[in-house]
Amino acid sequence: MDSDTARSTASPVAASSRRSFVGGVGAATGLGSVFERLASHHGPGGNGPGNGGPESGGPPPSGETYHVYRSNGKYRVASGGRGGVEFTVRADGNAEEAFQYAFDEVPEDGGTVVADTDEFTFGGPAEMGDATLLTGGSGTRFVASATGSRVGFTERELDVGHDLIRVRGDDAAVTGIEFDANGTRLDNHAIQAAGCDGLLIADNRTVNGFQMALSFADCENVVVRDNEVIDPNWYGITSRGARDDLDLRRSRDVLIRGNRVSDVTFNNIAPYNAANFGVVGNVCYRGGHSLIACSPSQQGTIVGNVCRDLELEPIAADPGGEAGLEIEYKETHLSDEVAGTTDETSLDVTVANNHVENCGVGFISRTVPVDESDEEEYRRTKRPYSFTVTGNAINDCDTGVLVRSGADGVVATNALRANDTQIDVRESPFAENVRTDLNVTRDA
Repeated sequence: MDSDTARSTASPVAASSRRSFVGGVGAATGLGSVFERLASHHGPGGNGPGNGGPESGGPPPSGETYHVYRSNGKYRVASGGRGGVEFTVRADGNAEEAFQYAFDEVPEDGGTVVADTDEFTFGGPAEMGDATLLTGGSGTRFVASATGSRVGFTERELDVGHDLIRVRGDDAAVTGIEFDANGTRLDNHAIQAAGCDGLLIADNRTVNGFQMALSFADCENVVVRDNEVIDPNWYGITSRGARDDLDLRRSRDVLIRGNRVSDVTFNNIAPYNAANFGVVGNVCYRGGHSLIACSPSQQGTIVGNVCRDLELEPIAADPGGEAGLEIEYKETHLSDEVAGTTDETSLDVTVANNHVENCGVGFISRTVPVDESDEEEYRRTKRPYSFTVTGNAINDCDTGVLVRSGADGVVATNALRANDTQIDVRESPFAENVRTDLNVTRDA
């Protein structure tokens, strides 16, 4: 592959405004309108219209700014601090080289990498570090490449891909980009974050595959909001990872808000091994397993979500069936960090004001061991507890509320309509001290 690096000899532009700089670079590179629009979106105020923040919803850029674009068959990087083009590589399915250059150049005090409103084809992942904002605009697309094929969990041969963006630093954000898996469905993520403290994933779109679309592991202070996730293979938004060394590592202080996730083989949204979490105001539909699932998670809320049409054929469905909303102990979901501790099952979770429709079960609490011979013992000793299920509307399900195992729970003031079985709380010793008060049921 031919490549060359061009260092700018232009004088620094510290005395110029950001708007004048990006306009000048835009004129030199043919991207003036893109850069001017970016500058108009980023000001000294907060986010949102009229506040000076970016329309993509991310934090305003700070420090150095690097602009990645394609011109005359080459990927190029233009730098705000140096005033010119300083990296050039032939565009040949290798956009990760240009983005990796930009990420590596971001100084310790932070900076912004701006992806042009164009299509970038990646041959492998690019990795972000600390204090980096990656942002795009309407029309920015990152496209993955196939790296082979293999038989997956579903016993079908599927195309193997690669991650597009890996986040491995604190105080990082990815906003305003469409990620296209290009039909690859195994061993890849659109965005995969690990070991981060301070992470924002906002206003992105993922299409055409990925094993797990938006993934975070061993992270703190996470916000995943206002993304659209369509047709991933295993999971949509999750704390799981496609590689064993990433999978099910514990995360804390997580907010998953305002996303739309559809057409998923397993769970649409799955904050597994998460503590102090909120799953708020999302729309989830067409899944193969429970649409929103905590397995296990603690001290959290699942509030104001819409879950409907659990109509895909489940693979290896769990006891009791799949649900719109789920909390559980599941032995295969335990990392070494939590196995055998109080964090190995779900506790202190509030499930409130959700709308669930046309699912096998509306809400389920259950225990799933690896060995079926352990089922009765585990349903007594390793069950979700101290949960509250209130104010939910659950319609047109086989079972509205199913507590297959659980303790010290409250199921109250829910509206259940046209479910074949409205509320099913299994008898002691599997379910103990579960109150069911003031629920309203209607046959139609």
